[in-house]
Amino acid sequence: MIIWLIPELPIQASADDTPPTTATKHVDTETVAEPKTPDPSSLDRVTAFIPLPSAADPPPLESQSESPGAHAFQTAEMSARADSPNPADEIWSAYIDLWKSHHATPSQRELRTLFGLPADADVLITDRRGRVAPSELQWRPGSFRVWQTDHFEILSQADDVASRTVAEALEREYWVWTQIFFPIWSGRSQVASIVSDWDRQSTTAVDHLKSRSSPARLAHGQRHRVVLLADQESYRATIASAFRNTDTSAVAASTGFYSDTLRLSFFFPQRDLASLHHEICHQLFTEASANASRRRPTRGQTFATATTEDFWLIEGMAGYFESLRYERSLAYVGGWESPRLQLARYQALIGGVPIASLDDLRGTRDQVQSKPDLARWYSQSALRTHYLMDAAGPPQRRRLLKQLADLYSHPKPADTTGTADDVAANETNPAAILRYLRVDDAHLNHNPAKGDLTTLCLAGCNLTGNGLAKQKRIHGLTWCDLSRLPLTDADVLRLVADTEQLDQLSLEATQVTNQIATLLQGANQLRELDLSYTAIDDSVLKSIPQSASTLWMTGTNLTDQAIDTLIALPRLKTIDLQRTKITERGLQRFRQAKPDCQLNPLNIPE
Repeated sequence: MIIWLIPELPIQASADDTPPTTATKHVDTETVAEPKTPDPSSLDRVTAFIPLPSAADPPPLESQSESPGAHAFQTAEMSARADSPNPADEIWSAYIDLWKSHHATPSQRELRTLFGLPADADVLITDRRGRVAPSELQWRPGSFRVWQTDHFEILSQADDVASRTVAEALEREYWVWTQIFFPIWSGRSQVASIVSDWDRQSTTAVDHLKSRSSPARLAHGQRHRVVLLADQESYRATIASAFRNTDTSAVAASTGFYSDTLRLSFFFPQRDLASLHHEICHQLFTEASANASRRRPTRGQTFATATTEDFWLIEGMAGYFESLRYERSLAYVGGWESPRLQLARYQALIGGVPIASLDDLRGTRDQVQSKPDLARWYSQSALRTHYLMDAAGPPQRRRLLKQLADLYSHPKPADTTGTADDVAANETNPAAILRYLRVDDAHLNHNPAKGDLTTLCLAGCNLTGNGLAKQKRIHGLTWCDLSRLPLTDADVLRLVADTEQLDQLSLEATQVTNQIATLLQGANQLRELDLSYTAIDDSVLKSIPQSASTLWMTGTNLTDQAIDTLIALPRLKTIDLQRTKITERGLQRFRQAKPDCQLNPLNIPE
């Protein structure tokens, strides 16, 4: 049995893989020198289309060209099709054109029929009382509800609002997956039949569909099954009961997983849908690929995805799909703002963690999941996959998708490994990946972040306030690291739209002043704050929320007048006050008042 586990998000990961904390805070302000930056004319994310209500009035699509401007977009087949000798890529392109037509005129009946969309909504959802659940769940009849969309069946013990939200998300996610991974999707043969005689130069999508003798509709097979628990506690209890042979510590650290022997995904309602994207990506590769077996696996069956030495690609691609987000009736995957890249950027540009080689990443599922640094392995696998999908160029991306398709082919020998060509294509120059991670003003101008973000790390990049001015305000951040950038108070206040969810904020070695206190007001969940080597003084401390447990104030203008304010912070556990104007007498008073607080943990040489 294979169980796909996703570790917690970076803030809850192990000490070696988090943003700066008590154990990992760095004081060296040098950054890794690189002579080159990414080509500012290149787009680094994929744009996909989603089902829309018939009454929707989506904005017109921006330009799509080989030399894109600041507002261009790149659909999934664009880079994969470039210079491709494969005629099948034209079918992929035609499929994307069908979705473009739906985006332009969502009320067109022929297009809605093709995708199976209801007349007055974007997703058709039905629900009923649950009667029979898989035996592993041990659910009584009537203790759950069954929610159905065209492509999913959700067995839910969550409330109706959460269940409907997940059902809508799953159906949109399915269609995005088919566009990005069209060469692997089982429905590609249906598309080929529908577009085989379509002259796209002279005939619109709607006219082509009208010309057919019978209405075209993409038929779906058996629905993909998802279990939605009421909350995290119920999730963990259900997993512990259903999978007694599973590593309980790994389950406790997970926020969702897919079992390919049960053909079930397990989740609980969460504000961040990253784990949903990750595990459903696994499920669709396993169940919706062109060569997938339609039979339920037999007990003890060995899967090529478990025995391949390229398990990094399987997890890396799911990490890539975690970045799925929406803005203005479109979906986006990849990009410099992808959640997995934020931690990787911090590790490489601030923490000095070397870029993992392909040899470091390769190994079977069992070998990988026994690694002591599993969180870093996930981060580096996702980083390599992002690079090969978004930045390495069309040939590498085509080879990566072919390699992925081979991994999910059925049947496959138990000792599946990548070919010599696969290995050569996947090996990359670490300097190229470092350049890819280091965002600069020109790149941000061409690639402003899409959708709301929960994590943002630009520390160590070549950005200025002028570059960030091109980026819209970001809502919902939990971790924000802008360390070592020449940013002012106005730059930061313009970028961060709200602080209600903010858990970690680092503005180390920036140009912020006491005016940054405005941002701290209302950050009632802030746990860690880094204002080291900035021009702030005692007055800022009055705005630090009571939730703060870790403060980095190294090299600031704090004086003994700050001690009473710091003592009054009820949850303070760690603070560094070295190279400030606080005297030894002030430090001694602090120690006496808060003997359990770790004071000056950094080892800074004189």
